[in-house]
Amino acid sequence: MSLTDVLELNKSELFAKIRNGLPIVPQTQNLLDCKDDLLYAWNSNDSCLLVTNWRVALLEPEPKRAKVGYQTLIPSNTVGLHVDRVLVSNEGSLVALSGPHGVAILEVPRRSGADGNFMDGKSKITCRTYSLDALLFQNNPHLEVRQLRWHPDSVSDSTLLVLLSNNTIRMYNHTKLRHVWKVGPHTFKTGANTSLSDFGEISVDFDIAPAVKSRGTDNKNETSTTTLSATSSLNQSNKTLAAAKANKEKVEWPIVILRENGNIYILLAGIDSEMIRLQGPITISPQTSANYGLESCALLIIPSLPPTVIIAESTGKLHHALLLEAETKERSFSEVDDCLFIEPSEWTLHVTETVELELGLSGSGTANGTGDTYSCPIHLKRDLINEMRYFAYHNAGLHIITINFISELQRFLDSEAEDNQLVLSTPSSAEYILCTKFDSSDRTNAVFGIALLQMPAGLVLLLSSGQVISLKLVIDAQLLITPKDQMLRKATDAALEQQGMGPSFVETIKALLQRSVSQPILADKLASPSAHERYELLNQAIEVLRTQYLKRHELVRAEFAKRINCIKLQKQQQLEEIKNLEKEREVIRSTCPALPEADAGGQHDAAQQRCR
Repeated sequence: MSLTDVLELNKSELFAKIRNGLPIVPQTQNLLDCKDDLLYAWNSNDSCLLVTNWRVALLEPEPKRAKVGYQTLIPSNTVGLHVDRVLVSNEGSLVALSGPHGVAILEVPRRSGADGNFMDGKSKITCRTYSLDALLFQNNPHLEVRQLRWHPDSVSDSTLLVLLSNNTIRMYNHTKLRHVWKVGPHTFKTGANTSLSDFGEISVDFDIAPAVKSRGTDNKNETSTTTLSATSSLNQSNKTLAAAKANKEKVEWPIVILRENGNIYILLAGIDSEMIRLQGPITISPQTSANYGLESCALLIIPSLPPTVIIAESTGKLHHALLLEAETKERSFSEVDDCLFIEPSEWTLHVTETVELELGLSGSGTANGTGDTYSCPIHLKRDLINEMRYFAYHNAGLHIITINFISELQRFLDSEAEDNQLVLSTPSSAEYILCTKFDSSDRTNAVFGIALLQMPAGLVLLLSSGQVISLKLVIDAQLLITPKDQMLRKATDAALEQQGMGPSFVETIKALLQRSVSQPILADKLASPSAHERYELLNQAIEVLRTQYLKRHELVRAEFAKRINCIKLQKQQQLEEIKNLEKEREVIRSTCPALPEADAGGQHDAAQQRCR
C-alpha cells in the first residue's frame, strides 16, 4: 500500500477514465466532491459525472480495490460549460456544475441495492439536467461566476446562491430564479478592466454565517440581531432555527461578502423574505499600517461562538477574525456605494492572528534571482468533522490549518469563572501537507479536485498531472488521549500549579518538538526538473530536516541530559542527607542505654519522697 495513496485510487478505473480528459489550463479548481460514501468526479472529456462508493473499495483487499467499478451519470442536456467546480447539495439530491460562464444542476437518482448504488448499480444513468439563466450568460459574455453555495435552510435541498462578477447574488430554487440581491456597485465590462476592478470593488467570495433572529423589523434603523443559540455548529443552530420558526419569529441569515480590496459586507436576508439589509464595510480591528486583505481572494466562516471568519490573500496570508456584535451601530462611508442603501453596521471584525503560508518551497520563488515570492489564488474548504480545522488548496499544493483559539473560546464559555477577561494564548498551526511547486519555473501541478471523506476520515486530492493523493486524517488529536490519561494530566498540572513549579517536563518536550515548518509530500511534476533544480530541492529538504527535525531532536536530547544531571544531583544530595541521618541515628542509639538507668533512678527518688 502506498503511503500517499492509501485507497489505491491511482489504479482505479474511475480516475483512469478521467485522467486523459483533464483541463489543459493548470489553474486550481475542484472537480471532486464527496457526500457520505459516494465520491463524485467530473469527466471533462465526455461531459459526464462519475461516481463510486469509496467505502466499498476500502473494505476490499488491496489487490481488488482498483477493480471496484463506478457509475456514469449522463446529463439529459449536454453541459456545454468548462466545469471547474462540482458541489453536491446538503442532502445529496442535487449536484451543481459550475464554470466561469454558467451553472448547471444535475438531479441525482435514488439509491438502491446491496452497496447503496444508484438504481441498483446500473452502469450508465441519464439524469435530468437544467442550466440556470443560460440567456443571461449568453448575452453577457464578460459575466463570470465567482462563487456558489447551497443554502443551509432549504427544506427541499434545492436552494442555491450564486455570486456573479457584477456584484449580485442570485438565489435559485431548482430552475426558478427567486431573488436577485445587489451587494455592490454595478459593473459592466466591454473587454477592458473597469475602474471598480482596478480599485478592488468586485465581490470575490461569500459565505453564510449561523442564523440570527431579527427584532424590530418594522423600524430598519432600530433593527438588531441576536445569536439564536450558543452552539458551536451549524447543525445545532438549525435546531434552534426550527424552534424559532415554530414560534413565528423572523429569521435572517448573515451572508458575509468579501471584496477584492479586503472590505467585508454583510447581507441579512431570509430565505423567504423580500426585504434585505446590507451593512458595511464592516470595521476591522485592530487597525494596522497595512490594510487587511489588499489582495483578498477567498473567505470562509466556521460556525463557532462567536463565528470565526477566515480571509485569504493571494500572497499566502490568512487572517483569522471573530465576527462580533458592535456595541453601537457604525455608519461607514464609501463613494462607490452611493447607489446602494446601506444600513449602519451592527457587526465588527476583530482579527486575532495572521497566519502566513509557504506557497511552494522557499527556494522556488527566489531561485531565478528576481527575489519575488510566488503568489496565487487560495481556495478554502471547511472540515465538517473537526470545526477547528480547515484546508487551503492552491497551485502550490495543500495546507491544513488548525485554529486553536476556538477550543479556548469553548472552554471559556463552559467555565464558571468570575473573571470575564479572555486571553487567547495558543497560536494556530499550519502544516504543509502537499507541495506541488518546488522549482523556479512557471510550471504548476495545481490541485484539480479535493474531497473530504468521513468515517473513516480521509482526504482525496486530484492533481493536474493526473496523480491522485489519498491520505488518512486524524479526526482530533485530543481523541487519541484516553480519559484516564486526560484526568491524570489535569491532576498533575493542577499539582504543579499549586507548587508553583511551572509546566511539566512532558509539556516542555512537546514545545521543543513543535515545528514551524514541515517537510511536505512532493508531488510529481508535469515535466522532470533540471539537475540544478533537483539539487536545490535536495538542499531545501536537507535544510528543513536539519533545522526543523534534527535540531529539535538535539534540543530535546540536551533537555533530557540537563534533566538527568539535575536528577542525579538531587539524588546525590539526598544520599548524603541519608548518610548524615544514619550517623545521627547511631549517635542516638549509643546514648540510649544510659537513658533508661537515669530514668529509673529518678523514679526511685520520687517514690521515696512520697513515702515520707
